[in-house]
Amino acid sequence: MPAFELLHPTVQRKLWDMRWTELRPIQADAIEHLLGAQPTDCIISSPTASGKTEAAFLPVLSAIADDPAGGVRAVYVGPLKALIDDQFGRVEELCTRMELPVHRWHGDVGDGARGALLEAPAGVLLITPESLEAMLVRRPAQLPALFGRLAYVVIDETHAFLGTGRGAQLVSQLHRLRVRTGADPIRIGLSATLGDRDAARRWLRRDGRPVRLIEAAAGSPELKLRVYGVWRREPPDAERDAERDAERGAEPAPAASASDPALGEVAARILGSCRGKTNLVFAGSKSMIEALADELASRAKAASLGDEIVVHHGSLAKEEREHAEARLRSGLPCTAVCSNTLEMGIDIGTIDEVVQVSPPWSVASMVQRLGRSGRRPGTARILRGFFIEDAPGPDATIWDRLHLSFLRGVAAVELMLERWLEAPDVDRANLSALVHQLLSILAETSGIRAADLYPRLAESGAFPALTRADLAALLRELGARDLIEQLPDGALVLGLAGIELVEHHGFYATFKTAIEFQVLHQGRALGTLPESLLPAAGEHLLLAGRRWLVEEIDAERRCVHVSPSRGRQPPRFASGQPDVAPSLHARMRDLLLGDAVPAYLDEAAARMLADARAAARQGEIAAPLRLLDDRAVVSLFAGTRVQRTLWLALVSAGQRAHAVADVALEIHAGTSAWLPVLRRFAEAPDGDALAAYAEERLHARTAGAEKYDEYLPSALWRRSYARERLDLDGAAAWAGRLVVDAAEAEAAEAAEAAGAAGTAEEK
Repeated sequence: MPAFELLHPTVQRKLWDMRWTELRPIQADAIEHLLGAQPTDCIISSPTASGKTEAAFLPVLSAIADDPAGGVRAVYVGPLKALIDDQFGRVEELCTRMELPVHRWHGDVGDGARGALLEAPAGVLLITPESLEAMLVRRPAQLPALFGRLAYVVIDETHAFLGTGRGAQLVSQLHRLRVRTGADPIRIGLSATLGDRDAARRWLRRDGRPVRLIEAAAGSPELKLRVYGVWRREPPDAERDAERDAERGAEPAPAASASDPALGEVAARILGSCRGKTNLVFAGSKSMIEALADELASRAKAASLGDEIVVHHGSLAKEEREHAEARLRSGLPCTAVCSNTLEMGIDIGTIDEVVQVSPPWSVASMVQRLGRSGRRPGTARILRGFFIEDAPGPDATIWDRLHLSFLRGVAAVELMLERWLEAPDVDRANLSALVHQLLSILAETSGIRAADLYPRLAESGAFPALTRADLAALLRELGARDLIEQLPDGALVLGLAGIELVEHHGFYATFKTAIEFQVLHQGRALGTLPESLLPAAGEHLLLAGRRWLVEEIDAERRCVHVSPSRGRQPPRFASGQPDVAPSLHARMRDLLLGDAVPAYLDEAAARMLADARAAARQGEIAAPLRLLDDRAVVSLFAGTRVQRTLWLALVSAGQRAHAVADVALEIHAGTSAWLPVLRRFAEAPDGDALAAYAEERLHARTAGAEKYDEYLPSALWRRSYARERLDLDGAAAWAGRLVVDAAEAEAAEAAEAAGAAGTAEEK
């Protein structure tokens, strides 16, 4: 094969040793491109477990095999420490015939391994963005020796970086390395889920250089799909619990205790269909993960099943997560109840079935999860969805009876089957990451002039909207906060507050990290809980799939000491929900107003859909606007940002309006009050005014804000908020439509009243 012949002889022999009989098409394409006459940056896009890692590293290792020393020649950047540990073994195995060292560097790597890299930098380095940040800040003088000969950068799970502050951080870091070392390596992105390929290219390289897309041919294994509807009746204290959770900023409980009959029914069905297999069960929150794992373990034990139930999420200790991963790889029957921590490409062996309990927040996430199954040749990918809905009581509203969570889950499945994915916003301002990188550059350089700072930030491609005026305003604000100061010679350096920020151990990450308490049993770490949501001493706790009694809380050491117990109560964790895309809402609306019943719905799920459609007809959801005696109801289904924008336009003008599950608005006033507001907004939408209201009245800069938003000038933050959290054009179009509909409804009502009066007069 031409591609195989391009590989270095030692790589060829390694493939022979590994009993490879052929290269996959995407691997051959990547080899021919990267080892061809004119290699360029590229994105390798193919389904999970299709050989993307080898597609990148076979040509990269071949290119550096004869000259591996004098500095790190290739860097692999991964979003998770666990993923780096997993890929370290795979890359190291490929290098066993080559005198090419492989290093890893993250928070769990010891000083000995780090020292080996620093003493003799060479070969391949696997690292997280946070550890790379620490190198830039703490070891700037060593960077030329470490990375002066860097030839390749491989970015795994590229979709996890697109349109995020962490992604902006990584792009900025690569530019800073180029400035510091002169190296400009070829960038290689790897991803299984790209919603917008052109956006991904633009993110990887913004300077106009070509980025080749190397994509696997369309097609995937057979898919077996079933969605189950599960009814639940609210416990008596559900309203009280929901109010408490909202006040504390907690994610909603899994409705809410481990003894919830609906969750028990889901557990029984999972064991019935998945017993004797290796499975991943994804749930919508960490609380639900723990509650469901407890139900599964209790039922498996009662039925004397050999299947082990393990738990995997980001608040568990490393040892607990590694146990779950090893158990999945063992080949023995095992079901892991997990969060998105197992969406990524960590090697967990062969998965028979994927189960989704409650809808995921994105279609891309569902695709990533489904890709975990069906990896063996000739096997199908299997997805079971369990969507729990409250059985409507006598006081249920129209919105309760629409079963919106269930609808969102089915809509996500429908879009997945059509191969639709959310498109990332790679052109966002990333202002919080901008503050972070600005402070980091000052720490790296020990001082830099503003005239030199702007190109270093702007030319990186990480901050596409940054202007010199914006940077000047930001520098003034940071100076006023004592984060930076200007020396007599004009150089900008860190101020006292800036030094304190940079020297904090949490500085290297661009994302917020909550204050957490470690949960310990006899000195062994089980996981962590957020400080604001700790259980009290004497209460029970589910964590790592086991039941505990809280014995003591050590506030000084930030520890929660527990002992085994028979009591059970799911823990609480901070919540955060992304905006829902307009396409997902539109599909929910189509499902409500249509009459086709997807074949993959079971009887209960089909009944849920029928009930939702009946409620939609009764509530006239098809009509965008309904004028009732005491309020107006606006059925949007237009995406979270359109709803947020219209709601802000109304409440900032003094109207009583509230949002309904991010698909609708209810306005408690007559048309004479709110119609002029929407008419003015439709004619001249003012994003700055809405952002100002959100900042001043709703405290949007602190509630759910990004890590460094508090240090931004108001004008800069407001402009960013208007662009990235609102949809002015979409909302203005809706406002204009509502104005017309309201006028027509009033005219029809007036005509009807006049007709009735005329009839009465004739009589």
